[in-house]
Amino acid sequence: MNAMDATTKAAWNSLSVAAVSDALDRCGIEGQCLGIRPLTSGFRLLGSAMTVRYGPRGAQAGTVGDYIDDVQAGEVVVLDNGGRLDATVWGDILTEVAHRRQISGTVIHGVCRDVARSLQLNYPIFSRGAYMRTGKDRVQVEAYNVPVSLGEVRVEPGDLLFGDADGIVAIAQARQREVLDFALQIEARENQIRDAVASGLRLDEARRAAGYHQLQRRAQPND
Repeated sequence: MNAMDATTKAAWNSLSVAAVSDALDRCGIEGQCLGIRPLTSGFRLLGSAMTVRYGPRGAQAGTVGDYIDDVQAGEVVVLDNGGRLDATVWGDILTEVAHRRQISGTVIHGVCRDVARSLQLNYPIFSRGAYMRTGKDRVQVEAYNVPVSLGEVRVEPGDLLFGDADGIVAIAQARQREVLDFALQIEARENQIRDAVASGLRLDEARRAAGYHQLQRRAQPND
């Protein structure tokens, strides 16, 4: 995990996922994870990825994995179960241990169960949904800390995961500063528009003055 200083963390936490999504577009990065949403709109998540890739069980009974004690505080558990909706890879015991270890949250390309425990502990889970059917004897761990997929988005160990009520985005380590800087600029411009409208300016005029319609467009070398 790459340590994040307090100033940088505060900057990310000041943003919305929507602003970061626009910044990803401006950088030409496909980092928006389609179909993966928080269990409740109040969940926010920020941290570096620790990844687990699953596959269907083989001839022998599979395991959903006993990795949680090796995840560091502040990391995000990223589980790629191929988008399966019929077998879960996360439940209440994992939630309890992750919460106790101060893990930042869990993101699943698939489903979870025992939702009530997550809500009770306010432990952030982002997934394709919830379903009670266990993954034990149905899936097995194929690899830890390898590149995985969250929908159409590739996630590598150490990539940044950022989520709120609008969903989840993933940002490669090498692009995080660039995306953060653009997202802060976009947020500032949108706040400028809000202030202008509140002072009586027409919305179209406020948007034009702030360059609203160009905010998310792919950045050019001279921008």
